[in-house]
Amino acid sequence: MESEISSVAGPSRPSNSAETANPAENRSAEKRKRRPRRKRLPSQTAPTGNGEAGPSGGSAEVYSTPWVAKLGTTVYESREQRYAVLSSMAWVCMTSASRLHDEIVAFFEYMSPTPDERHTRAMVIAQVAEVVKRRLPKAAVDTFGSVAQDLYLPDGDTDLVITTPHSYDDEMKKRVLFQLASLMRNTRMTDHVQVVARARVPVISFKTLPALGSLKIDISLNVSDGLRAVPILRGYFERMPALRYLVLVLKSLLTRHSLNSASSSGLSSYGLICLVISFLQLNPMGRPAAYIERPLESESLGVLLMDFLQYYADLFPYSSSYVSVTQGKLLPKEDKGWTNAAHPESLCIECLMNPENDVGRPTSKIKTIRALFREAHTLLQSYPFAPSAAPYNLLGTILGVSETTLAHRASLKDIVASGQLMQALGEVHRSGRPPGTPGRRPPPSTAQQPYPRQYARPGPAPTYRRPSAPQMQHPPPGAGLPAKPLLHPSLPARPALPVDVEYQRSSAHGAGIGPLRGGGIGRRAPGGRLIDRLDGPRPGA
Repeated sequence: MESEISSVAGPSRPSNSAETANPAENRSAEKRKRRPRRKRLPSQTAPTGNGEAGPSGGSAEVYSTPWVAKLGTTVYESREQRYAVLSSMAWVCMTSASRLHDEIVAFFEYMSPTPDERHTRAMVIAQVAEVVKRRLPKAAVDTFGSVAQDLYLPDGDTDLVITTPHSYDDEMKKRVLFQLASLMRNTRMTDHVQVVARARVPVISFKTLPALGSLKIDISLNVSDGLRAVPILRGYFERMPALRYLVLVLKSLLTRHSLNSASSSGLSSYGLICLVISFLQLNPMGRPAAYIERPLESESLGVLLMDFLQYYADLFPYSSSYVSVTQGKLLPKEDKGWTNAAHPESLCIECLMNPENDVGRPTSKIKTIRALFREAHTLLQSYPFAPSAAPYNLLGTILGVSETTLAHRASLKDIVASGQLMQALGEVHRSGRPPGTPGRRPPPSTAQQPYPRQYARPGPAPTYRRPSAPQMQHPPPGAGLPAKPLLHPSLPARPALPVDVEYQRSSAHGAGIGPLRGGGIGRRAPGGRLIDRLDGPRPGA
């Protein structure tokens, strides 16, 4: 039997007493013999010329360059002209910069939000604000960041801030955030929500349902810095036309390599905007002013992108200076006390609203970002220009649009056209009570009931009225009854009748009168009424 088992399972391993004696040492020896993992460079994850991602350790996603289809090819009058111009290296550099400028413009137009994306995001933001006001009726919900500047990617995050009339302490703020997170889940805005309570700025992070666009939303409470930065950054975007193009390209580059979030030690969008503004303020390469002031007319976006990558990869003094956009220059780190002996080349950026805040402090992967900028500059600079009228793809060597992004953009268009978005928004609106209605029924009346319910009399309920005057007291025994009240004060009093007339009226009723049946007027007959009201003898007695 043992031979059969060994023949099926393969050759048995010879027993080694040393291995069985100390298995921990054997495992450590096997770990030492393993091949070390090879470090992946940024260039290995960049898309290749045909639009597919480069080799990587896992299943790589396919990237494409759909913006290139809008661009044409350079056509020459003759073959001699083509070879004559290609023989000049200066012309090749000029052609590369001009072609890169055209691709940047085409990329910007393709990646900018479409009308369906703007409509979906605006409707979802309005619905989120309505849900928030169910818990905080007097609060205001505003956007900041890339959405406020209309400079977000198709699958980018939406940053919202809630401003309340009263300030909350840290514990109360976290409690409100957890309540809002539960409300977002109960109203079917999302099926999974997370409260990042231990962050420097606590936020609610969730992704809406597919019928609501699958949008990533981050909500913070009473954080005014991001909201105050919106008009300031908008002014820089208006004064610097090249800023918007460069920021979108560089943000896509960082997003492609998962280096665009400060929570994951990358470079945030706010920090990236500050770097681009400082670069355009300093003009470290000494380019003409028209390149920065009129980039579309001078076709200088390609040159500015190449200069930015080279400057922040190798030329920026990380160890001694920090970026100050407010003053428009570089200042020494010693003035702020931002020197770090453990990380001497850390990135330091002065905040526009709070000068004592270092925006670049969370960016601990600055070496990886610098390596990415250096690799991207090398790929763009060494792009091969063939002597044929071929469709060039310079920007596609470092950028690309993933299949996930294309599918997300198609789904947004579908839910808007089919009406699924409006239907889902209606369900969220009807999922909870509208603002202003009481959450509970009013308390029951405290008036005392006349009878308990179990002792209630059959038939219609009697009407009970509270007397407006004190009740009339009974006269003492032997006293005469009071006179009947008058019908109206203006009528004269009725004159009193004689005794014989009153008696005749009483006896005229016949045998039905109780006193006549009882045998006398001075007594109460059984079942009769008392008529002995007279003082005097009976007539005829």
